[in-house]
Amino acid sequence: MDLQERMKRFEETCRRQGLPVTVQRRAVYEALASRKDHPTADELYDAVSRRLPGISRTTVYRVLETLVKMGLAIKVDHPGARSRFDANATDHPHAVCLACERVFDFEVRDFDLGDIPEQLPDGFQVTGVTVVVHGYCPFCRAALEKNRG
Repeated sequence: MDLQERMKRFEETCRRQGLPVTVQRRAVYEALASRKDHPTADELYDAVSRRLPGISRTTVYRVLETLVKMGLAIKVDHPGARSRFDANATDHPHAVCLACERVFDFEVRDFDLGDIPEQLPDGFQVTGVTVVVHGYCPFCRAALEKNRG
């Protein structure tokens, strides 16, 4: 989906959920949707504040949380690292580098993200599945191997 289609979907989703399409929401979503990486809230704040100098860091954080609740973004968390955000809100796996904390999308064949264990509590309603694989990206792995040798 290109940026123009994402922005149209953003506006439609805001209206459908009864939220105004504010300048701040539009700027934060556009900054997120135009990126291929998985930025932190602070990285998005830096990008948005260049376009909207009066926007606060708190506003960016709140807008990101709203986008996640709206289903327009996902939040990728892992212990000890800052959350990262992804405008691709479909269920898909991520690989997280334990050294540099970057997040990467990847594809898996023959892996059904919808396979939920049957041991969930009775009446528990699943709304999504997140798969996060932890390891070292090629750059960090090479640096670690260089330091060992």
